[in-house]
Amino acid sequence: MNRQDLEGIWTVLSSNVPGAGVVTAPTGYRVMAGELLAGIDSDGRRHLLIPLNPGEAARTDTKGRAVHLARIAEGGTHYLTVFCLLPDLHRVFTQFCRELVQSIEQAPSPAREAAAAFDRWRALFSEAEHRGQLSDEALIGLMGELIAVERLLAHGAAPDLRFWVGPFGDLHDLRSATHAVEVKATLVREGRIVAISSIDQLQEPVGSDLVLLHIRFDRDPGGLNLPDLLTRTLAAGAHRPELERRLREVGVSLDDLTPYGPRRFRLTDTRAYNVCGPAFPRIVRADFAMGDLPPGTLRLSYSIDLTNEPPLPLRDDLVEAAFTSLAREVTP
Repeated sequence: MNRQDLEGIWTVLSSNVPGAGVVTAPTGYRVMAGELLAGIDSDGRRHLLIPLNPGEAARTDTKGRAVHLARIAEGGTHYLTVFCLLPDLHRVFTQFCRELVQSIEQAPSPAREAAAAFDRWRALFSEAEHRGQLSDEALIGLMGELIAVERLLAHGAAPDLRFWVGPFGDLHDLRSATHAVEVKATLVREGRIVAISSIDQLQEPVGSDLVLLHIRFDRDPGGLNLPDLLTRTLAAGAHRPELERRLREVGVSLDDLTPYGPRRFRLTDTRAYNVCGPAFPRIVRADFAMGDLPPGTLRLSYSIDLTNEPPLPLRDDLVEAAFTSLAREVTP
């Protein structure tokens, strides 16, 4: 039987995605137990099915977020299937499978050889999965800002998101004429250490107050992901073109969020601080004898510790008042 191109088989099968199970087609590659099959399941995921001899051991691995090994039965035959969970990795997965089918045809144990090849490619799958995606730090930062944006929209803020200026490189994330909010989100479970990127980040704008919103997330498979938050933001009234514009600035496409689906987090703590209060730890230009950074100092970044009190976080009613006031100023 002629060997078929795997990419071509999957392309044809993808036009007939099943309602359940896996639809398969022969590949022309064979091992002792029979012919390898290419398949597409009801979620559109690509499979390569390797037939197993009766009683043959086959390792499974479903811990990764990109490619899994599993056992399935198809047409009375037991298979080890290797399948790709992320459409963005189809090219890498196809390359892996092309090499795999050639290496297992003469292998004494195709299932064992497949597992070994899977281990060799694991690092590449992980690298490809995260290529072009936001780092955890950047992702958490974006999700923290979206939580604040959603809250402002709920208070009637402009759906054109004119107040959300952080993605454009403004000094603070959220702004109105007399209010500014800087959002700091973290995955660190202990303490509240906050990195300050510049001498001006904790300087309130002229004629404005400044609130620092500290948000803590934990990794949680049952928690929120970026697609969830963006759906909520749109449901809260955000204009899609303006949301898309801001996401592009930080390297995210609203039409391609699949890679962010498995990365889920639970919101565990939110605290707001009046940066202008006397007990709040900060460095501003006025702290220096000359009213500015010493000559020759190009930039200044530092960290502050909000673990202990003071400074005291703002009471809930004061935080609510601050968001209400900011939203009112940017209401159309």
